[in-house]
Amino acid sequence: MRRYVASGAAEICAEDLAVNMPTPDRPLRGLTILVIDDHRDTVDMFQQFLTASGAKVIGTSSAKSALAVIEDHALDAAVVDLRMPHEDGWWFLRQLRTSRTSSAWIPVFALSAERHDELDPASGFAGFFFKPVDLDALTAALAALPRRSR
Repeated sequence: MRRYVASGAAEICAEDLAVNMPTPDRPLRGLTILVIDDHRDTVDMFQQFLTASGAKVIGTSSAKSALAVIEDHALDAAVVDLRMPHEDGWWFLRQLRTSRTSSAWIPVFALSAERHDELDPASGFAGFFFKPVDLDALTAALAALPRRSR
């Protein structure tokens, strides 16, 4: 049996309202996250883990292909490898910020196996994670993000 809640002139199904609400076992519910890494196995691992945590995940293996994704999807966050051949994570961040998409100002989290001293708050990245990534710490950072109204 579906329960409905009156909201102004519209009726909204209570179960539909709960779809995007995070829960302890699915803390990323309601988030759409873009994962960019030139290693396909890394993208696959993030997709599996973040999806199991409730997120909708879109994975790409290059910064250039990620730009096509931002044209077609409303995103809540991106996780990007800094070191990739051709266009890297820094390039992606610059392109994203100058885009005219709804995702232009989403938080972008950087991944790297190397220390980067220039990754201070002024770098434009919302956070930085060393590889191998502590998935619990990444989940906590993503879970703290606000959900878009849909």
